[in-house]
Amino acid sequence: MARKACRICVERNPGKIRSCAEFDFDPDVVSHWEAWLGHQRPKLLAVGQDFGNVGYFVRNRGRDDPDNKTNDNLRKLLAGAGFTATEPREFDGSTPVFLTNSILCVKEGPMDGAIRPSWVDACADQHLRPLISYLRPPVVVGMGSCGWRAVRRVFGLGEAPERISHAAGSSWTAADGTRLFAVGHPGPQGLTNRPWPQQLADWRRIGAVVSALPV
Repeated sequence: MARKACRICVERNPGKIRSCAEFDFDPDVVSHWEAWLGHQRPKLLAVGQDFGNVGYFVRNRGRDDPDNKTNDNLRKLLAGAGFTATEPREFDGSTPVFLTNSILCVKEGPMDGAIRPSWVDACADQHLRPLISYLRPPVVVGMGSCGWRAVRRVFGLGEAPERISHAAGSSWTAADGTRLFAVGHPGPQGLTNRPWPQQLADWRRIGAVVSALPV
């Protein structure tokens, strides 16, 4: 598996980021969010920031904390877009959504530690681009600054704003017809940057596009 074999950022920045494959409980998935939403023919693919830090990954043994507020908020936002997903602690094999992150390794340091742009760029080139090419989702959403950076890079959106504060709430159509959306991150910090009513409105606009897709 390409994710498990990748050492690009680990070798560039030793002591700052670690491959999840170092841990024997690392599951055989592309994205650790697949334990909740990892549909193989998704109508929508969303890109978040990361799967936390090393401590979070070890404490939960490669899974998410059942009380993760980001997941709780995201489930409500997906509902606003017309997706009825299970509770995040339960695997959902039917909702046509695939969740992934801008980096697939885990950072050292605190949960709110910075994500280096070079990590996002490397992961977008090595992992997100082939994933999107394989899944071919008609709608792709970049959540927060890192998720948006990754989506913007993969689709070559040179005309779109780089900063999520300027891009959030807007959408674009890629050269291949994929509909692209920039939204705030659904975590507590993301909600301070883009409040809940705006985020919910953003996801309702996404839902309107999804509902108009061919069956």
